[in-house]
Amino acid sequence: MNRNKLLVLFVIVCISLAACAAPPGPANGSAPSSESQSEAVQEQSTTSPENETGSTSDHSDASHHSDVDLTHLEVGDGKYSTSPQAGYVFSCMTEFNGGGATGTGSWMNADGTWDATKKAVVDGSVTWPHSFEITIQGDQRVFTGNNLPDHPTGNYPISPSDDAYSVDRNPNSIGEQNISFGIPANPTAAEQPNCVGGEVGFMLSGVVIFNAFDAEGRDAGAHEVQDECDGHPQMSGFYHYHTLSDCFEDTVSGHSALMGYAFDGYGIYGYYGEDGAEVTNEDLDECHGHTHVIEWDGQMVEMYHYHATHEFPYTVGCFHGTPSVRALTAGEGPGGMNGGQGQGQPAGGNQPTGPVGTGQGQQGQPPQEAITACTGLTQGASCSINTPNGTLNGTCGMPPNSTQLACVPAGGPP
Repeated sequence: MNRNKLLVLFVIVCISLAACAAPPGPANGSAPSSESQSEAVQEQSTTSPENETGSTSDHSDASHHSDVDLTHLEVGDGKYSTSPQAGYVFSCMTEFNGGGATGTGSWMNADGTWDATKKAVVDGSVTWPHSFEITIQGDQRVFTGNNLPDHPTGNYPISPSDDAYSVDRNPNSIGEQNISFGIPANPTAAEQPNCVGGEVGFMLSGVVIFNAFDAEGRDAGAHEVQDECDGHPQMSGFYHYHTLSDCFEDTVSGHSALMGYAFDGYGIYGYYGEDGAEVTNEDLDECHGHTHVIEWDGQMVEMYHYHATHEFPYTVGCFHGTPSVRALTAGEGPGGMNGGQGQGQPAGGNQPTGPVGTGQGQQGQPPQEAITACTGLTQGASCSINTPNGTLNGTCGMPPNSTQLACVPAGGPP
């Protein structure tokens, strides 16, 4: 009997010792093992960028602050100028007769401002076969792609069942384009700022950005209804923005990241300046830019650059340099003739210009020399163009099939 008791006691002691020698497993309230810690760190590193910056449509990060009242933004209708002016678009075109939104959105305030937090968006989430590349070739920064974005778009044409339809009945479809053009890799300032046409640059999403107007000369950001990424197509199928897309991810703190390039070669950056505060029109010059040290092609360089703002004119008000490109969507008005009411031409690639006096620009567009001759001038002003055959005198006007103010020789275009 005593031997049995001793045997039982011996077994109990052995079991207890084995339990003490075994490695402890995780328990409620206890620290995880080194292996589970590694897995937790890996999972956190995968998800932390989203936790830090929010969704890609969130530009109000905790590290940034803003004094801009998004519920009462000034409407920029008719704010075009015939010379550089802060808060305006120095537009090559001063007469507008195209289409746009047909209704008045509920986000338009009675005091003449608009509420960006209440603006409708076009329904849908359509993905596209995005193709886009930027390369440096000599002194040129070369863009090639299909103008289809790297983010989803809304459903276009806008459906009658979409609540946006009561305000904007955009009947256009998004189409693949053939994009190939170059701009200066290291831009330089022009002797004087240049007016902008319907388009002002190209964004890193692979999409063209238009100036702030629709084809009626109204504030496109305020009146027209875009999708959740702030884009929509014009009648040639070019998907485009008028403002900085909410689908662009900005930096968490400090100066904004590069968002795109203007057609004069200078960079377009996001909403935030050197100190991480949101930039407003008061911080920028007449072309919507300023100069300080920025990151440019991997180096810190003091140079001019544009900023996007929530205030009109949103991105580029005039060209600080000389644009290498005037139009990718030849024949379109300032707002891309959204609404299908313009007389747009078929979509094309870069806009080459023929010899002066030949009229051999793409889709009947005037040569660049004729456009440059009217930079800073108004319609009807006297102008002259130097050609190999002598000087042509004329007046600034709108040649047929053109949306650019250009020097038209006496007797009309050749």
